[in-house]
Amino acid sequence: MLGSLVDVQTEDGIKLHGFLTRTQSQSSWVWIIVHGVNGNFYGSTLLSDLALCVQRLGHDALLVNTRGHDLATFGSADYPARMGSMFETISDGQTDLLAWIRLCKQLGYANIGCIAHSLGAVKVSYALANSGIDHQRLDLQRFVALSPPRLNTELLSMDPAKREIFDQQLQEAQQWCDKGFPHHIMRVRFPLANWVSAETFMDKYGSGLKYDYFAWWTSIGVPTLWVFGQQEVRQGSVNFRDVDQQLEQVFRNQQALDHRLAVIPQADHSYRGQRDPLAESIQAWVQSF
Repeated sequence: MLGSLVDVQTEDGIKLHGFLTRTQSQSSWVWIIVHGVNGNFYGSTLLSDLALCVQRLGHDALLVNTRGHDLATFGSADYPARMGSMFETISDGQTDLLAWIRLCKQLGYANIGCIAHSLGAVKVSYALANSGIDHQRLDLQRFVALSPPRLNTELLSMDPAKREIFDQQLQEAQQWCDKGFPHHIMRVRFPLANWVSAETFMDKYGSGLKYDYFAWWTSIGVPTLWVFGQQEVRQGSVNFRDVDQQLEQVFRNQQALDHRLAVIPQADHSYRGQRDPLAESIQAWVQSF
């Protein structure tokens, strides 16, 4: 895939990189494509396939890093910054997204969409819904939330097989924060096996309903397509299980005309082997406007 490397600087001085790929025609549309936890703009075949998906519509694609890219990295601006998924705070995704949108406007795009995967979808949906950020400045016209997990402390603590492990991890993370060591690295096993700082674990998984999109999806003011793989909603962990059925019910109850739901048959969280049906679903939704 041909394109060019680009970079932005966020309002708080963090430099982020991305990759802009253009169609041959001059498109008025660009889609910002955002990675999930531990990811980046260049290492995911899912993200590159999503870029091809929007290119087939004649739109450009901008694959981007957030400050939570990769497991751990280092950012230097006016001050050193610990970055990567071990140290990220989800609300910081607002600042990252705003920087990328600003670049798209500088490049002359009239219409900006966003496709975000997994934790990236939580970051973008939270940014769109959060009342503390200026919706006009975000200025997205369409959003595809691809497999966002429910980050709900109570829900995670109800998992019958992992409840004890999760409670132990919460206690350990809180103890490290209380001792003044928020950046202490923990090896955690649930809801995702990973290495993460105590502060980040508490932010993602110990913040109650703060990052559970069921608590604030009604505040998302742009047309949104929610997409899940059939395997993750039928056989996945508690923060994915049957989420499609629950969303369908609340969309119906709220008469949410701007929100649509798609479940890709036989697909897992990464949509391996099912990228074509995924692309077709997204393209059909975009073309429906």
